[in-house]
Amino acid sequence: MSFFDAVISAFRKYFDFSGRASRSEFWWFFLFCALLYLLTISLSVREISQINNMNPQELITQFMMSWFGVAMVLTFIPSISISVRRFHDINMSGWWYAGLQILPSVLAQLMSIFSLISFMALMVYLYFMCMKGGIENKYGANPLNQEEEY
Repeated sequence: MSFFDAVISAFRKYFDFSGRASRSEFWWFFLFCALLYLLTISLSVREISQINNMNPQELITQFMMSWFGVAMVLTFIPSISISVRRFHDINMSGWWYAGLQILPSVLAQLMSIFSLISFMALMVYLYFMCMKGGIENKYGANPLNQEEEY
């Protein structure tokens, strides 16, 4: 799957948490998000640098109104859905995403020891995202066989 096909597919399947996603689809979309975030953070530098001693509510509002905040909001759900479909490709439940990304992030806010656990969970998550998908499994047919349909 090419870069543009992967980005289009990710946004077309915005709320689709079923099925499978190939490694190329996941990693091309990951690259798109990284490039988008770099571009929007560079556009938002002036807005973010004006934040001095704002209260947390103003800080969140300013962040969400920046280009970077808009980019994060637009790619938040597709990033989760493509990760869930990627877990399905390696024949694992999509709930692994919650266990490896959401739960450690929340716990890291509560106690500093969980920051290390959160980092280790990120490494495990990346390992799973690099694994090769197999043949047809309970989540559907191999997405590499279906790419010519897109």
